[in-house]
Amino acid sequence: MYRRPDGIVDFDKEICIGCKACIAACPYDAIFINPEDHSAEKCNFCTHRLEVGLEPACVVVCPTEAILIGDLHDPQSRVSQYVNRDVVAVRRPEKETLPKLFYKGAHQATLDPLAAQRPEGGIFLWSEQGTGVVSGHPAQANNVAAAMLSYDVPHSAPWGLPVSLYVWTKSIAAGAYLVASTLVLLGLTDVAGVLWRWKTPLISAVFLALTFALLIGDLEHPARFYMILTRPQWRSWLVRGGVILGAFSALVAVHIFWAPAALAFIGIPLAIATGTYTAFLFAQAKARDLWQSPLLLPQHLLACVVAGSAALLIVGRLDLAMPMAIATATHLMLIAAEVVTPHPTAHARLAVREMVRGKYRFAFAAGWMLQLLGIGFVQFGTVAAIFILMGLLAYEHAHVGAAQQVPLA
Repeated sequence: MYRRPDGIVDFDKEICIGCKACIAACPYDAIFINPEDHSAEKCNFCTHRLEVGLEPACVVVCPTEAILIGDLHDPQSRVSQYVNRDVVAVRRPEKETLPKLFYKGAHQATLDPLAAQRPEGGIFLWSEQGTGVVSGHPAQANNVAAAMLSYDVPHSAPWGLPVSLYVWTKSIAAGAYLVASTLVLLGLTDVAGVLWRWKTPLISAVFLALTFALLIGDLEHPARFYMILTRPQWRSWLVRGGVILGAFSALVAVHIFWAPAALAFIGIPLAIATGTYTAFLFAQAKARDLWQSPLLLPQHLLACVVAGSAALLIVGRLDLAMPMAIATATHLMLIAAEVVTPHPTAHARLAVREMVRGKYRFAFAAGWMLQLLGIGFVQFGTVAAIFILMGLLAYEHAHVGAAQQVPLA
């Protein structure tokens, strides 16, 4: 995505990898994947028409001149006069995107996707709503006391199960190395022993390979994945995360052939960075208020400790059972704090509701129950670790999905 000299934001489709990060970040749900070329796209004011002196198609076909386009820096343009002299509104100015789409004479209720009641059952056409039960209460479709959405289209979440799985596999890869490195530095394991020499690098290598497979497979242009490094957008945590993953992979590869204790000093910060950079990536998605929580970073770090302890316990390090249970209990307390803490925006409150009582309630409940079972059966070691790992996956799926359920348009 780039800004043209005339100020219009457009896409270079030749280098789009289809990661959908721009879709997750857009507070207006204005970006989509073109089904023909599988690249990100948005309204670009019909630049192909502007360049030959024509107006955009929507401006031309509107019979009431309800849509206008113009240069805000030209005091003689109608758009500039409207914006500078009349009362106009923009959508979600708090997201600091400096929007250049202005609405004149529009009530705020018509600009807020949350203002109108959404019919249940995926009904989007006014003519299909008729008379029925809405949210448990009998209602007429023309009841002005409760505004109802009259027309909409389905909005699919850009990041689905592959992203939830990738967060989980990455936590295991980074967590196993983090926990093992800590044991080495504390003198609690022998550097010549099988845990440090073979089990740790192999666990990290296997789950890193799964992480890369999930990341690349989720791209709309998987063959272009290398462009993350050859044509990087350094402000994006997707790119920074790619570099971190690459560095951590190199460390694990070295460890397989040479495993001195010194690797633990390098491994701890790299493993922490690998396990937690996704918190910064999610936070860059300004559209999703649930991911703006300050608890997101410690949640990801604790998830790494939990996942790493569980993975090493399964391969024989049974003395990690109690630290795993303590880390899991702390992780659950952070989740509870995020759920019960008052949220500053309606978007965050709705996302929490979707996670706890809405579409993802079963995944959220399963995440809690499985982790609690793991704590309760901690004396059984491997069984407890499996419960906890499955609980982490279920919670990640609920957290990733629920944040994207709040309508933006």
